[in-house]
Amino acid sequence: MDFHSLAIKNISMHGDTDIFPYPIENALFYDMPEQVKAILNDIDSNFNSWLSQYPVESIKTCVPVGYTGFRWASLIDPIWNAYLLSSVLKIAEEIETNRIPKEKNLVFSYRVKFDIGTGKIFDNEISWRLFYNTAINYAESYSYVVRFDISDFYNRVYHHRLENALIRTNADRETIRRIMTIIQDTSDNVSYGLPIGGNASRILAEILLNSMDQMMNSKKMKFCRFVDDYILFADSKEDAYIKLNWCADYLLRNEGLALQKSKTVIQSKAEFISHAKATIEGEEGDINKDRSSFLRLHIHYDPYSSTAEQDYQELKERLSQFDIVSLMKSEVKKSKIHQAFSKQLLNAVSYLEEPSLSLAFNVISSNLEILYPIFPSVMQLTYRKLLKCDQQTVNLVINTLCNLVEENSYLIQTDNNASYVARVLSLVDSENTIQAIVKLESQAISTLVKTNCLCGIANLNNCFWLSDSKSRFSTLTKWERRAFIASSYYLGDEGKHWRENTKEQFTKFELLIRDWVASKNPNQSNWKLPL
Repeated sequence: MDFHSLAIKNISMHGDTDIFPYPIENALFYDMPEQVKAILNDIDSNFNSWLSQYPVESIKTCVPVGYTGFRWASLIDPIWNAYLLSSVLKIAEEIETNRIPKEKNLVFSYRVKFDIGTGKIFDNEISWRLFYNTAINYAESYSYVVRFDISDFYNRVYHHRLENALIRTNADRETIRRIMTIIQDTSDNVSYGLPIGGNASRILAEILLNSMDQMMNSKKMKFCRFVDDYILFADSKEDAYIKLNWCADYLLRNEGLALQKSKTVIQSKAEFISHAKATIEGEEGDINKDRSSFLRLHIHYDPYSSTAEQDYQELKERLSQFDIVSLMKSEVKKSKIHQAFSKQLLNAVSYLEEPSLSLAFNVISSNLEILYPIFPSVMQLTYRKLLKCDQQTVNLVINTLCNLVEENSYLIQTDNNASYVARVLSLVDSENTIQAIVKLESQAISTLVKTNCLCGIANLNNCFWLSDSKSRFSTLTKWERRAFIASSYYLGDEGKHWRENTKEQFTKFELLIRDWVASKNPNQSNWKLPL
């Protein structure tokens, strides 16, 4: 199988992260897969040379979890991210073969199943929802249930233990060496940590936890696992404590990992089933049938399906049975939203039409604080759908976001949230939006924010700011350099002369960015950078 092509397609079709805004390079991967593949082939042939001349870099930043929690996440340089994913895919089938078989219904996270046509690499039928539904079924045969997850799992993965786990699969040693080299470079050469957010790390995390899975299975422990979330089943309270103690001891001794205290509980069968159903269907104690039915609804539409038009109409018909705006109004009145339910609502809003769409955005823009735990999802929806709303709603949302910037709101203090806001502001060309993006950029230290602001200003065609930035090109980070090369096309002849005079400084990847944007002819076609 052509793993470079599969990695490129997976990233271009499904994204390289579930945390950060997609880099514009993802669209390059979609438009020019063969040219990107040529670079990956070159890295294959000259790996050490690439490492020295174009070192692996990543953006690391703190992202919110819930209302007051945070975690570190990493966005790897796009070309190295593609190479890492391709390398992991090369050994993914060996990893999958060494895991507990799917048919045993014990491990439900990221089961490998390649589809070169769609670019998918995981089995969609095996999911978090199946994990919980199976656990409910298992619980019926036991008296007690143990639930726990691993504290700060991805950041605490020890590289030496991960490498040993990979070697035990009998996969190609050179591929393993390259994977570990990239992982170590993204960890700033400390001996622990997996970059959070990408599919390569998801596959690697699974083989690390496989050792404990196999040990539990050999001891005939009944359990379910989804990533680092474990559910164990016990015949008595004493049995539950024995199994919990064994797991805690095994993880600490063998992997250097600890259980998260706040999420470690022993429950009776009835307590667990109540909790599990509430987790799947809504908050505990919620008996609203509409909410439960809505959360169970599978909202997914594949525009590339052979029955795409029919599927779309059927989905809209199912959604029409629910008053989405009323459900949203009810949710934001709470002191804390149910995150899974709220994300489902946002997904449904994307299928609304006027005037319901504008009504939904009015509710959203007035309740951004309560929606803080899912702020990136809110901004993603806003970027896709805001311009479909009436002008009054567009103005309301844009003014709300400009005010957040002006007031230095805590909602956009994290780099990720600020980057999403910059993208949304770039939708509307006005004095206020330009001033807001410029303020975000001038106050930012983060490469992530600066890169997104640069792209946003380019899409607003602010030649004055772009022209002023030319002199700083040599001081920019790799991410900003690529963004500026792309943005330079909005400077017309000035940009053309600059590229001619500077092209000797461009790397192979930067030259590809240049050629890609040139092929779009943005000055003639009104093409925008794909944010």
